[in-house]
Amino acid sequence: MAVACLCLLGAALVPAAGAAPSIEDLEAQAQAVRREVARLDRRAAVLTEKYNAARSALDAVNIRLQEARRDLERVQLELDAAQALRGERLVAMYKSDGYSVLDVLFTLSDLGEADTQLGYFRSIDEADQQTVTRIAAMEARLEGLTEQIDEDRAEALEKEIGLREQQAAIEDGLAAREHLLTDLDARVKKLLARQSRLEREAAARLAREAGVSIATIHGTPAQIAVVRETMKYLGIPYVWAGATPSGGFDCSGLVMYVYAKFGVRFPHGATMQARMGDPVAIAEAQPADLVFFGTPSFYHHVGIYIGHGLFIEAPRTGDVVKVSKLAGRGCTLICRYAIRLP
Repeated sequence: MAVACLCLLGAALVPAAGAAPSIEDLEAQAQAVRREVARLDRRAAVLTEKYNAARSALDAVNIRLQEARRDLERVQLELDAAQALRGERLVAMYKSDGYSVLDVLFTLSDLGEADTQLGYFRSIDEADQQTVTRIAAMEARLEGLTEQIDEDRAEALEKEIGLREQQAAIEDGLAAREHLLTDLDARVKKLLARQSRLEREAAARLAREAGVSIATIHGTPAQIAVVRETMKYLGIPYVWAGATPSGGFDCSGLVMYVYAKFGVRFPHGATMQARMGDPVAIAEAQPADLVFFGTPSFYHHVGIYIGHGLFIEAPRTGDVVKVSKLAGRGCTLICRYAIRLP
């Protein structure tokens, strides 16, 4: 599908035979390429967030599986000990050659001891019954844990297969993007490079302005600390599913990494992060709030608000962590979290 789109795009950009493309033609081609790249980037961002959510779900299943296995081992040890104790009791009863309550009564020298001896027998009998009941309960628990492990294993396998499929789809999209940018007229590439340079310069200017005015940002010490921390990572390359400065960041990976330093443990996924916050009105956004893009059922992008209508984001493949204007970006949700200074 991606290849077909690229072919159609290429056909639309080819000028009439024998005609040298004008600057207007070249600019139109560059604009068409930018639109197609933006479409591919958006699709990759959506797939990346779906991949992050699926990976988090798989991690949760694997944790359940490990816990179930540990429970299984504990119950098995308890069952073995209870069965051994029960075996010892049965052996002792066998060796006593049927020593009964009547035997106790006939051998008593003082009938006053009868209550004591009979109480002892009752205690043994009750202990035996409790052991038998406990063994039965543990055997049922073992059976339940075994079934749970089988279910968790099957669920993990299914999620792992889905994860590989999503990863392949992301890689296909990135390959299509690379192919599109490689197979271009040199003059169009030059125009695209110029546009990219202008965008980088604009982002750098916004970053400088944010850095200069950060002292005037109205916020708590913790909020200001989040902004300062986030700005440390400006220029780090975007990498899908990335969540470290050394390995690169995607949008929710950047948020997860920064917020972990301020006492908020996030999963790696914008939608899950949105559901953990307290929504606030867009007009009431404060530094360190998270800005989300998408719908309540699925947010495909997230950034960290820094004040003055600006936010920091890890936007897309080929780009870096940078400062951007929030206006006109289609933000649909802002959330606040209980951050604290480290």
